[in-house]
Amino acid sequence: MAEEIGEHSLSKRQQAAHLCALNFSLRTRLSLYLNPESTSESDTGIVGDYRGLAELVGFEYLEIKNFALNKNPTMELLHEWTGRADLEPTVGKLIEYLTLMERKDILSDLHARIVDSIELYEKKKARLQASPLQDQTVSQSTFNDHGVDETRIMTTDDVEKGSPQYYDAFVCYNPEGFDLQFVKNMLKILENSPYNLKLFVPGRNDLPGGSAHTINASLIENRCRRMVIIMSPRYLQSQACDFQTKFAFCLSPGSRSKKLVPVLIEDCQVPAILRHVTMCDYTKKDLQEWIWGRLVNAIKAPLNAIVWDKSPIALSEISLNISSSFNEINDSSSSSSSSSSSSNNASSSRSSSSAHRSQPSRSKTAGSSTSC
Repeated sequence: MAEEIGEHSLSKRQQAAHLCALNFSLRTRLSLYLNPESTSESDTGIVGDYRGLAELVGFEYLEIKNFALNKNPTMELLHEWTGRADLEPTVGKLIEYLTLMERKDILSDLHARIVDSIELYEKKKARLQASPLQDQTVSQSTFNDHGVDETRIMTTDDVEKGSPQYYDAFVCYNPEGFDLQFVKNMLKILENSPYNLKLFVPGRNDLPGGSAHTINASLIENRCRRMVIIMSPRYLQSQACDFQTKFAFCLSPGSRSKKLVPVLIEDCQVPAILRHVTMCDYTKKDLQEWIWGRLVNAIKAPLNAIVWDKSPIALSEISLNISSSFNEINDSSSSSSSSSSSSNNASSSRSSSSAHRSQPSRSKTAGSSTSC
């Protein structure tokens, strides 16, 4: 149903149009009506100037006072309202509020201009959507960017320091609600004395304009020793957090190098790949005083606790030990062979003696048989 504006009306499509559709001339004309402060109120108790409009829109008292300090308060009000998605910046809402303020003079005078401004805005918008961004008659750049290494300069610290920077940990979190506040408090503690860690935080240290997944993957793999995962129901809703966690897990399957360090700040369903990983539980108030020390030690711990001694001395000792072992085996074998030979010789001697002793007996027996 169309909404009445004096003797005219706006369609639903026009009512839903964003305040961006109101051109500069229309805003200037509206300011001429609303800038003068009024002492009269409507039946609803709302003053009929920019202050009443700001109050209906939802601005706070201090914000309205700041509008008053501006040379053109209505223009400033419209500018702020246009950028606030939470305050429903639509033409329909503007008409509704002007009606509540009983400013029929504005509605009658500006109706045609409002309709024309909306139609012109939508035509331009449709034309931009239908036309290509690059005019084919305009020569494109011949610069070949396929050889550009976008992973060399990835952070604000890289730009400021002039060289690639490395971090103690990559903070994986969803920048919404309590998660963001927790991360800010964590940074105040871990990045200052006595811990003085260097953390990479998406949204604070990354550079706009690059491929988010490419940059994050390169940082996690090559620039950050650990990943601190801030776990909450909001973490489970983040596709970016899901990608970062799974990528880091692939670099350390089974968490053998303890690269992933989960921090539970609100009860939530733990992902399957993290269920076997020991976490810092911030939800238990009795353990909160220990959490920072545990977290710092987990971040600072060596990635590989096994230290191999590859010095030449150690290798030579191993060689000597092996040689001596072989000598012992050879000596043992020789002794066994000698003992075996001696035993065989002794057995042979005993057999020969027995044979010699048995020969006379056979002779005597033979002689006795002959004489008989």
